[in-house]
Amino acid sequence: MSNNDISDRKQPLLRVENLSIVFETGQRKVTAVDNISFEIQEGETFALVGESGSGKSISALSVIRLLPEAARISSGSIYFCNQDLLTLPEREMRDVRGSGISMIFQEPMTSLNPVVKVGRQISEVLIRHKNMSKSQARQRALDLLDAVNIKNPSHTIDTFAHELSGGMKQRVMIAIALACEPKLLIADEPTTALDVTIQARVLDLINELQEKFKMAILFITHDLAVVKQVADHVAVMKQGKIVEQSSNEIFFSSPQHEYSWDLFAALPAMEKRGRPLLARNGSLVSQKSVSHNQQDSLKVDDLKVHFPIKKGIFKRTVGHVKAVDGVSLEIPPGKTVALVGESGSGKTTVGKGILRLVQPTSGEVHYLGLPIHKIDKQQLLEQRTNLQIVFQDPYSSMNPRMLVGDIIEEGMKALNVVSDSSERKEKVLELLEQVGLSRDAHLRYPHEFSGGQRQRICIARALAVNPKIIICDEPTSALDVSVQAQILDLLNDLQARFGISYLFITHNMSVVAYFADRVAVMYQGKIVEQGEVEQVLKDPQHEYTKRLLAAVPKLVPPERVEVRAEL
Repeated sequence: MSNNDISDRKQPLLRVENLSIVFETGQRKVTAVDNISFEIQEGETFALVGESGSGKSISALSVIRLLPEAARISSGSIYFCNQDLLTLPEREMRDVRGSGISMIFQEPMTSLNPVVKVGRQISEVLIRHKNMSKSQARQRALDLLDAVNIKNPSHTIDTFAHELSGGMKQRVMIAIALACEPKLLIADEPTTALDVTIQARVLDLINELQEKFKMAILFITHDLAVVKQVADHVAVMKQGKIVEQSSNEIFFSSPQHEYSWDLFAALPAMEKRGRPLLARNGSLVSQKSVSHNQQDSLKVDDLKVHFPIKKGIFKRTVGHVKAVDGVSLEIPPGKTVALVGESGSGKTTVGKGILRLVQPTSGEVHYLGLPIHKIDKQQLLEQRTNLQIVFQDPYSSMNPRMLVGDIIEEGMKALNVVSDSSERKEKVLELLEQVGLSRDAHLRYPHEFSGGQRQRICIARALAVNPKIIICDEPTSALDVSVQAQILDLLNDLQARFGISYLFITHNMSVVAYFADRVAVMYQGKIVEQGEVEQVLKDPQHEYTKRLLAAVPKLVPPERVEVRAEL
């Protein structure tokens, strides 16, 4: 990796000059990208970092000319291999996409075709850009699936996207993006949905392919530890502008802009436990003073969730997938239990099994003396006021045709928590303020908000029915470090004020170290180790836990050695 100054570099593969992008809706015009410039050399990795809504992804989309309908480039130039991409007709631009520039998108499920099998989606790229026959393309697709560490390519090639885990979907997207060996790969949060072990393998794979094909990478991520590991150069975006741009070495030793220091300050870590990540959030009452009451604990004993494998014309059951295979844990009142493990280990299924969003095969779940695993539908509905869930993808868990206020109010109406209409409306407005959104957000639709804001709306919806326990399924995985810090501070504050318990499903070990009281490690449907956070993270006993922790990218934030002026 070269860390030479930009001025000393040769003719770049990609050159973006004075690029501005605006969104126009009716008479309203909003500048999303404001006069940015950067260069990427052949074979190097250029990382673009910044908070949600800063303009990172829209800048990347402009390079391959896939901007949303409301967006347009108002000024600037984009040169790829000395060719101005903004002057090309769409027919020629299609040839550039895939063979010259390829992109891995953040949300694989929205990028993969749900009605076309995985193998065909990879093959289409090869047939279109490499003129391969169907049989040649299928064989190459098998090789690519193997290259991205999919264990059974011959099975996966004939599956649909919905049959795969989040991590496997992302690996399929990477296989499609790399199929034609592009000169430039745009990777928009390519490891966000992946656990640390798979993330490490994917980053190694991308690095290996980069060296083999001299491929350049525009890497968009909110994970500063990953940036430290993969990038040659770093650019920091805020409110549509690049506020800092330097080599990897300079950025991670002495960042120059105040906002860059804010990003480092927002990183969760064990030594920051008990205080807010963002100073502006004030001091939290972070001592969890709720006394341990066995009756109030949620207890899970030997939970199993097995899914049948059906084959043949008559769909006979020929076996079972043991997604959860004998899990036992306890969530005390006012405490946070983290559930960690690799993609496909059964973490999410545990959460859904507890709430009976999927029906457990066997085992017991008790709360407030009630056997949640076998109570009738009416009793289960009544317990929804105590037990809530916040999903990983806030957008897909909200009705896009409903106003935010109606989304939050819906649970209160369904569970008859607040019967009076005007009281419900007022509570919606109070909840929006509690999660850090303005009151007028209730009159807007989900698509009008950033990812972090949508997650706040989902938290407000869960809080609307006054729950005692919230299952948080990867609630910060898609968020940049500053927005993640806001959500963690919010969850900490709510726990301190209302005594809420969390089952926090995550693959981010830094978040676990900062946020959780206890941690349970899952592997192949079983909990292989659990205990107090400091005990497990500092002295892991199980080999899988040791491998999991070894795969976490290491980052020691720089120390401020002088007082800097506000920029």
